[in-house]
Amino acid sequence: MKLSVKAKEELLKVLETIDENSKGIRIYSTQGCCGPSVQMDVASAPQPGETATSIDGVDFYIEDSLAETLAEVTLDHNGFGFLMNGLKKSGSCCG
Repeated sequence: MKLSVKAKEELLKVLETIDENSKGIRIYSTQGCCGPSVQMDVASAPQPGETATSIDGVDFYIEDSLAETLAEVTLDHNGFGFLMNGLKKSGSCCG
């Protein structure tokens, strides 16, 4: 995974304003009605089944099952929220 300059700036702002125990960004998947969804949250340490990595000075705890999915993704920020550019979507029931 790669980070845009804007995404890095925004993630560092988030980490500075959240409680001091939150040191990184957790990226994990959840199951929704339309298939898996990639989510992000702040975290203090990786959980079992996650790999810790630093990208451009930001610590990430990435669910092991997402490593290949996120390999070619660039995390960006458009001024309103985070985007995962290059994320391949699975089939969807949500048209």
